[in-house]
Amino acid sequence: MFGNEALLILIAVVSAIIYIAWHYGKEKPPPDITQMYVSKPILTDREYKFYKRLKILADKYKLQIFTKIRLADLVEPKPKEENPMWIQCFNKIKAKHIDFALADEDTNIIVLIELDDRTHQRPDREERDVFVNAVLKNTGYTLLRTYGSTDEIEEHLK
Repeated sequence: MFGNEALLILIAVVSAIIYIAWHYGKEKPPPDITQMYVSKPILTDREYKFYKRLKILADKYKLQIFTKIRLADLVEPKPKEENPMWIQCFNKIKAKHIDFALADEDTNIIVLIELDDRTHQRPDREERDVFVNAVLKNTGYTLLRTYGSTDEIEEHLK
């Protein structure tokens, strides 16, 4: 009789261990990645202050202001048939943006504007800026760089 009781207890313990191992060993569902974000303003405080000054100028010339324009929305690599480096070209522009653009009522870009700061003196930023400047020039855009003044922009618009 003792043997049967011991066997029943052993079976119960093994069953409990198997259940616990199965229950806790199950793969937990990954967290909902859509819950891992917070909103943020589109412009930094410095960019917003510049935007307010730029808005006065845009209104004066009846222009619209676009902000944070992705470079890949302004230019694209030449077609793959004539550009064997298409993916490399696209990868160089896909994550870069231009701070501001002034456009006419038909959304034609009149001028692009980069609001620079001291980070643009770092070698990696200088390299990026040289690349962006050249791409935009080669595709017919005018890019003006400023540390916050709108004087050069107004001169361009006259």
